[in-house]
Amino acid sequence: MGAQTFPEPTTGNATFNVFISSTPAGLERVGVTRTADGWLIRSSGKIAGPIDLENRLFEVEYDDGWHPRRITLEGTRSGQDFSLETKFDNQTATHEQQEGNVRTNGSEAVDPAAIVLPSFFFAAYEALTVRLSGAQVGDELPTYVEPRMHVDLLVREVDTQQVETTQQLLTVRIYRVTFQNPGQPLDVEIWADERHRLLRVSIPSVSLEVVRQDLTLVSTRLTSTHHPGDQEVRVPVTGFSLAATITTPFDQPAPLDGRWPAVLLVPGSGPMDRDGTMFGIPVLGQLANALADEGYLVARYDKRGVGQSGGRPESARLRDYAEDARDVVRYLEDRDDVDRDRIVVIGHSEGGWVGLIAAAREQRIDAVALIASPSTRGSEFVLEQQRNELARLQMPQMEQQEKIALQQRVHNAALGKGSWNDIPPALRRRADTSWFRSFLEFDPAEAMRRVRQPVLIIQGELDRQVLPYHADRLEELARARHRRDATVDVVKLAEINHLLVPAKTGGIDEYALLTDKTVSPEIVATLTSWIKRTLTRN
Repeated sequence: MGAQTFPEPTTGNATFNVFISSTPAGLERVGVTRTADGWLIRSSGKIAGPIDLENRLFEVEYDDGWHPRRITLEGTRSGQDFSLETKFDNQTATHEQQEGNVRTNGSEAVDPAAIVLPSFFFAAYEALTVRLSGAQVGDELPTYVEPRMHVDLLVREVDTQQVETTQQLLTVRIYRVTFQNPGQPLDVEIWADERHRLLRVSIPSVSLEVVRQDLTLVSTRLTSTHHPGDQEVRVPVTGFSLAATITTPFDQPAPLDGRWPAVLLVPGSGPMDRDGTMFGIPVLGQLANALADEGYLVARYDKRGVGQSGGRPESARLRDYAEDARDVVRYLEDRDDVDRDRIVVIGHSEGGWVGLIAAAREQRIDAVALIASPSTRGSEFVLEQQRNELARLQMPQMEQQEKIALQQRVHNAALGKGSWNDIPPALRRRADTSWFRSFLEFDPAEAMRRVRQPVLIIQGELDRQVLPYHADRLEELARARHRRDATVDVVKLAEINHLLVPAKTGGIDEYALLTDKTVSPEIVATLTSWIKRTLTRN
């Protein structure tokens, strides 16, 4: 690809927001300029811990063929000043680097077509975006990760999707690539707009998202699924409205009274849109289409403050999200094409908890399904997930114990049982929120006791985020209710992971490598069979 002629990106400035574990962590201001015989990319910004980087100056210069000429970095990392100047001359890179008071010099051979990508300076991905234009699956591009690291980038998938704003529908090119680091490949997703400018960088393994600011506005959402029965609506709630999609059965005979049984899909944790897109898989969007094809009117919505929905998530608790779900249920009941005696709420992951809270408070909900939902108190579940992740990373036992102890101190501080004094500021910013406190406090056992409706529990046996034993415990909680109509059904599905698609290991590190990105038909068959059996007409 070195001799290829690349398209010219549109020049100008852009601001990118950085998110770590769905929490705002910083920003980077980027500019792309055309020079007399090449291109200049500059940026500055700041990212909080654990990255802890102040970018005072990033500057990289390329020639007309997008071969690097020089790169300059100045900033502070973890409180220590650093600088780097590298000049590229044909096949040689010459460095001058300073870390604190230590200055080093050197040179080495480098591929003249390499894209220069210093860690956590995301303006550098503007050049990669241009170089990826026209790339095909299987192509390899040389990259130079400053300082002194050569890595081949493998293009695994190339996709085109659309992003909807209030003004226009944008066509987005999505590249799923792997940096083939020795011993530890790194999967990254890169989005480019029609002007060959960077839109988004996603690194799932470290829960890092870098998103151009215009895509973080509530007027923007990715349209990853389409159905001929889709209808865009707005559902009024207290103080704002939720943007939702109603998907009605298409090309099917309507019920004699014109009223369809209805299903509400409740999204999981984080800034989740109505399609429930995770690792490129629109889980809820696919479920909505499949359920509509089985004869159900299906509603799904952007969470408050996400996509095109109003509201602010900063102060939202689990019970606030449950009230949002209740408002959508009331909206469904008022529709002339909905059978108000057959309204089912289905929640995925944390959405199952939201569904339980809503069902306990809302008599209009006739049944509730929990898919891949935890069964233990939130504080216990967070620690369980951290232990599993630390074990997967094979960290030394002492380091695992230290991290678990720190997490426990974070919990105590968040719940008002301890102090924030010895908690790193970056951790406090992510944990000192209304949502996190409500998550830690939530006990599914207490919520289940108040649910009178039939309950369905679906669990993938390869789920490594919510382990299969949670389905067994939820079943015990549901059976302990001793109410006449409070039935419970449990279905476990082999070879299905947390994203509800077929898998081999179920691990998070497998998500980016999945070839089958279709929600298992067994999930849909289980839901439709249960709804038909449970909610017969009176």
